[in-house]
Amino acid sequence: MNLHSTGRANWLFSGLALGALTMFLLDPDKGRRRRALARDKIYSAGVKTRKRIDAKSRDLANRSKGLRAGARHMMSSDDKRGENRSSESQPET
Repeated sequence: MNLHSTGRANWLFSGLALGALTMFLLDPDKGRRRRALARDKIYSAGVKTRKRIDAKSRDLANRSKGLRAGARHMMSSDDKRGENRSSESQPET
């Protein structure tokens, strides 16, 4: 089987799958229920995705605030150590 015939087979199977899906959703007896169920599942997946993105963005913001606070703490404690050393090395007058 060469590359050209494989491409045709893929198109054939894709067309068959699309036709079967169309028949499944446009069925006069149960199509309305299936479409409603699919719509509800897609909506639910969108809501879950939005919630996860929101949670991850809040987590990232909180982590960055924590890193910033930690860096400030390290810088302030370095400054205090430098002040203590300089005051100890200078004689009192």
